[in-house]
Amino acid sequence: MRTYQFLFFDRRGRSPALDFIECADDGEAARNAGRQLGQHGTCSGVEVFDGDRMVLRLERPADPAIWHGNP
Repeated sequence: MRTYQFLFFDRRGRSPALDFIECADDGEAARNAGRQLGQHGTCSGVEVFDGDRMVLRLERPADPAIWHGNP
C-alpha cells in the first residue's frame, strides 16, 4: 500500500481540503479521486500525488449533468 495525497481545490485555485489515503496503486488512487471529489461539493477538482509525483488532476465539469462521480 502507498499513501497518496489528495489536494482539493476550488474554482479560485484555493485548497480548502487535503486528505491522505492508502491505495494499492495509481489506478485505485484515481478511482478514489472521483469518489472523494463527489463528496466535496464545494471543491471543483482534486490533484493526486504519490510523493512529489502528480498522478492525476481531476476537475469537476462546469455542467453538472456531465459529472459521473458519486454525490
